[in-house]
Amino acid sequence: MIVESLKEGLSGGEIEGRCALLSASLLSISVYVSGMAFEVSLIATLISLLVTKGRSLKLLKAFSPFYILFAVTAFFVGFSALKSLLAFLAIISAGSLVFSSQPTEIIGALKFFKFPEKLVSVLQIALSMLPVILSDFENVKSLYGKSYYRLLKAFVSTAILRAISSSESLYSKNFQYKAGGKTRKPEKTDYILLLVSILVLIYAISLEVSTWTPSST
Repeated sequence: MIVESLKEGLSGGEIEGRCALLSASLLSISVYVSGMAFEVSLIATLISLLVTKGRSLKLLKAFSPFYILFAVTAFFVGFSALKSLLAFLAIISAGSLVFSSQPTEIIGALKFFKFPEKLVSVLQIALSMLPVILSDFENVKSLYGKSYYRLLKAFVSTAILRAISSSESLYSKNFQYKAGGKTRKPEKTDYILLLVSILVLIYAISLEVSTWTPSST
């Protein structure tokens, strides 16, 4: 169930890559700047839900085991754990905006913003390998069923063999850390998403500023 949720949550969408990357960053920063304010976390989550047409819920569902940790923490610390949970959900939701663009556009956006070529190349490999790894997990699961130990052992072994095979293939092709990618002109909806994300950040900053108290002289 978790694998299926991940596959659906990470499926690409129609958001322009640069706007998706910027909006995800702005919303995540907003949650942090606001001190994990409830309303900012909720707004960021709702924006992601609307833009991804509900796919962000699939991604949140994939992280459901972590909610047990928050539940245990809430038992000891109370209200503040709920605040942290909402912030966690908001950041994961904001991250889903990136995956609502096409992988080639994500890479193109990283190159546009002058990220190091080597880093972008590694990320491109990781993005291209993600569907393969999820498929490997499903295949292993179909063989070993619900035996957690055997499933984990087989999946780790498969992942290691997959990594070795990929590295040998890249080496044989004289891999040079040259990432490919593309960019396109943002559409009206992309600009609206970016503008809303900026407004959320401004609101988050205003919340933080309002909590400042003048120092005594």
